[in-house]
Amino acid sequence: MKEINNNRFTAQQVADILDIYKRTLFNWEESGKIPKAKRDPMNNYRYYTKEDISLLKRLTKR
Repeated sequence: MKEINNNRFTAQQVADILDIYKRTLFNWEESGKIPKAKRDPMNNYRYYTKEDISLLKRLTKR
C-alpha cells in the first residue's frame, strides 16, 4: 500500500485495496452506501486515510 503523503490514499489505491473499480467506489459514494471522501483543498481530488479504508472495508464487507 503506497501512500501519497501524510497517510493519504488515492481513489485508485482504495479501489485496488477493495478489489473494485474506481467508478464503483464513486457510485457507492454518490448513492450514500459509503461516506463521501475528503477532498484535497489544492486540487479537489478525493483522498482517503487508513481509518477511512478500515471503515470502507467494514461497510462493504471486503
